[in-house]
Amino acid sequence: MAAHTGDSPRERRAELAGLVDAAGNWDEEGVTVRTPSAAVARRVMRLWRSEFGVAAHLEAGGKARGSFGRSSYPVRAAGNRVLQAAEELRVSRLGRSAAERNAYLRGAFQGAGYVVRPGYARGHHLEFVHREESFVRRVAGISRAPLKVTRRRGRWVAYTKSAEGVTTVLSQMGLHGAVLDYETRAVLGEAKANANRVTNFDAANATRVALAAARQQKAISGLDPERLPPALREMRELRLAHPDASLSELARLGGISKSAANHRLRRLLAMADEG
Repeated sequence: MAAHTGDSPRERRAELAGLVDAAGNWDEEGVTVRTPSAAVARRVMRLWRSEFGVAAHLEAGGKARGSFGRSSYPVRAAGNRVLQAAEELRVSRLGRSAAERNAYLRGAFQGAGYVVRPGYARGHHLEFVHREESFVRRVAGISRAPLKVTRRRGRWVAYTKSAEGVTTVLSQMGLHGAVLDYETRAVLGEAKANANRVTNFDAANATRVALAAARQQKAISGLDPERLPPALREMRELRLAHPDASLSELARLGGISKSAANHRLRRLLAMADEG
């Protein structure tokens, strides 16, 4: 999902602070931000250049393999100006305004966030994952949607599993196009899921009707129609003549209520069991 451009220098610095906190590693000479996204790597370089006049660059070797075999783009920013900027970024992290806090959240999401695209057989899920609990709790505190915080496989996670939670966080970060795309996919996915549930229900219901009808036919076929009252004789003939008909259909064919049809079939089955 594309990053928001940011409207003011303070917002852009807050966004860079979020990115560095989320995916950066500081050393004595500067900081390296690692990301699996080429677009995010370009964004980091643009922010360093526009806000601090620093020419950040991909480290020697360019694209490298990160965890799980995924590509990793290491963006390096070094020098005195970068070290001086560290304190300014820490101040930006605090977010004096709602816009700055939203920008920080946007940067944090680009560096440590993930959202599952909704669709058929997929749930709603957005999360921030990081090694430091303080970062994850800071993100959860900024989010307008409640985020649950937990520890998973040695890392801290803040997440939401509700559609409203996902769209609230995306909207807060200014990713309005992403919100529209998410909601469209969610609607289509839910429609597919509903259609599949209806199809499965109808198929299961048809199977139950067919099995019940087969059992009834087998049971009552051995009854002597001459020894049955007229009403039961008629119901026996209807069932044998229409082996696949549902109870409602048998009632309609016999010109009786569904309750009466059910009662007569039960009497026939009881007589078959006794015989």
